[in-house]
Amino acid sequence: MKTSLKLYTLGAGLAFFSFLPACTQQEKNDASVEVNEAQTELDAAGEEASHELSEAGNETENEFNQFSSWVQDKTAKAETATEQEWRELKADYKRREAELEAKSSTWDEKTRQEWQELKTSWERTEDKAQARLGIKDDND
Repeated sequence: MKTSLKLYTLGAGLAFFSFLPACTQQEKNDASVEVNEAQTELDAAGEEASHELSEAGNETENEFNQFSSWVQDKTAKAETATEQEWRELKADYKRREAELEAKSSTWDEKTRQEWQELKTSWERTEDKAQARLGIKDDND
């Protein structure tokens, strides 16, 4: 009886220890799957963030181009604008300029240079319109 009890105990021990590595391997497989899933999610998030930054850059560039077109159009209108129309144009310009200026930190050097040229062009338009209208105070 002692011998059969020893054999039973030995068999149970062998069964336990042979099952243990199988559990450990399954845990490793599960962990590996989780790591792969996490990496896939991280890669997707990185791609999405990159895409969003690219879209933001394109949006800002489009806004700059629209503003540039607006300045060209309003420069022509400023030549014949009444004093009230001029004041409205100037206020609209200042509002638009402030909105774009807030986004200028993302611009490349070329866009920054174009921005300065655009502002200089508008300053010349302001000088001409105010001289034509007899407006002396630049802060009206």
